[in-house]
Amino acid sequence: MFDRPYIEFLQAQMLPWQRIGPGRARPDAEYKYLSRDPDTGACSTLIRYPAGWYREGPEYLDADEEFYVLDGEIGFGDQLFGPDSYAYFPAGFSHDRLYSPKGAVVLSLFSAEPVAYGGRSADDERARSRATPYLDVLRMPWDMTLNDEKLRHLGISRKDLRKDETTGERTFLSMILPHSEPPGARGPRESHPVVEEAYVIAGSLVGPQGEMFPGSYFWRPPGIAHGPFGTRWGCVALIRFLGGEHVNEWSPDEAPFSFDAPYDPVLPEEHEHLKKSPWIPAPRY
Repeated sequence: MFDRPYIEFLQAQMLPWQRIGPGRARPDAEYKYLSRDPDTGACSTLIRYPAGWYREGPEYLDADEEFYVLDGEIGFGDQLFGPDSYAYFPAGFSHDRLYSPKGAVVLSLFSAEPVAYGGRSADDERARSRATPYLDVLRMPWDMTLNDEKLRHLGISRKDLRKDETTGERTFLSMILPHSEPPGARGPRESHPVVEEAYVIAGSLVGPQGEMFPGSYFWRPPGIAHGPFGTRWGCVALIRFLGGEHVNEWSPDEAPFSFDAPYDPVLPEEHEHLKKSPWIPAPRY
């Protein structure tokens, strides 16, 4: 699951949609790989469901599935997930039916190759006991507790979506307040002993690799120093820490910060061509 190339960062809008074929999870929908482990098939994806998409169950995956709905609606059994809703289904969780009446775009994160199996899993009961079957994230309160003094200037708030009490792995929404930058346009760099993965949902965030807009994604292996960061108009991102407990480790020296940092990504070989023509959002006025 963790043997993925370092990505910091790519804009999902620059990746092509591909049709999902028979036998794989969600056939006849479309997907974009954001990152993938070549050995296990574990992957982070965007999945686009057409209006009227339907799968009669029961069926299950041999992979954990974690997802956040970005647009539209997707149904699992009797539960319909609208925009800004979240779920975590462990491997073996059986669904009686899957459907998307009006279509949907979903950020979907899988712990192994997402292959669909017909019938009800023998592990269904255990999987249900570990699941987070539905969160209406839009209506959850923000936790504004400061948990690291060195990040005070960003005004970070969180909505905790999931924490594995055994491994310490976490998934949460992170919000950074507008007009945030390191004091004096300089700051230490941070790193973590675990994988950090993020997808920007709203706003934008500027760092050494440039400005991340909605749709931007990174997969950062353990121990890689990053930052400092700032934002003019705020940022909301879904973040996961994988492989253990998240800890902030800070550099003794400081690095410069600029809102004008050019796009200078770290990309795997198959995405090297994206460096030559960075994605530029539509003008706001």
